[in-house]
Amino acid sequence: MDNVIALTASGIASGAVLAIAALGFLVLHNATGVVNFAHGDLITLGAYLGVWATTDLGLPVLPGYLLALLVMAAVGLLIERTAFAPLRKKPLIVVVIATLAAATVIRGLIAVWQGSTPKTLPSPAGDGALRIAGATIAHQRLLIVAVAAVAVVALLLLFGRTSFGRQVRALATDPDTARLQGVRTKAIGMAAFVISSVLAGLAGLLVAPLGAVDLNLGFGLMITAFAAAVLGGFGSLTGVVLGALAIGLIEQLVGGLLFPSYSTMLAPIVLFLVIVFRPQGLVNVTRSRL
Repeated sequence: MDNVIALTASGIASGAVLAIAALGFLVLHNATGVVNFAHGDLITLGAYLGVWATTDLGLPVLPGYLLALLVMAAVGLLIERTAFAPLRKKPLIVVVIATLAAATVIRGLIAVWQGSTPKTLPSPAGDGALRIAGATIAHQRLLIVAVAAVAVVALLLLFGRTSFGRQVRALATDPDTARLQGVRTKAIGMAAFVISSVLAGLAGLLVAPLGAVDLNLGFGLMITAFAAAVLGGFGSLTGVVLGALAIGLIEQLVGGLLFPSYSTMLAPIVLFLVIVFRPQGLVNVTRSRL
């Protein structure tokens, strides 16, 4: 029983991180139509920036994390200006290739800057753990769930109650009509890249204290987050969150109990099955929107 509780807690925490990463995909896709395949390396960069701020600069953990997120916002803007804005009128495949090139550049720069030796990132929650019914749950996992809940609520308010959110929803529903109605697509695209990059950095900062920080940290998380976004429908914020939680629980609970050696393979299998049998995802939306 204690094993089930521990795995369930791990699954919820894993799903919460996936939700943050997948929402970064969703925000950018709805605002620009682009799936950013540099997202995984942005997650890695966020973790390394946290290490740099807290270890190299010696800042306290929370100010270090905040500095890392501010740098991530600047990186997102830089990617938009260099890999998207000049290609705005090019075919979508050209933009996707540009994001792959950006991923390669980011990974190469990280390798030159920090080397290939794994790093450790301190957690604001410390190294303690909570015991529930004999199960040990790390404080970091509880922090992940709390931060993810705040991030999801903030995004719901942003896209449901603000002019920016209404413009993004308009672009997601009918881009041409939205442009004719005066929606400033360039400004929305810049903001979307910044938000997406910050969410990627936040995911990296949250997951890094649970293990080592290396160059491959974000790649697997990106693939799993993409699977969660597809499972959730890629057009619904609520659906993406539900998809992320489902993937997290499947990997940790089902994989941990039944297939402990193959748990990381479950997300790609789920992605394949969803594409084949229910390509619209968990939440059936007739038009792509948040």
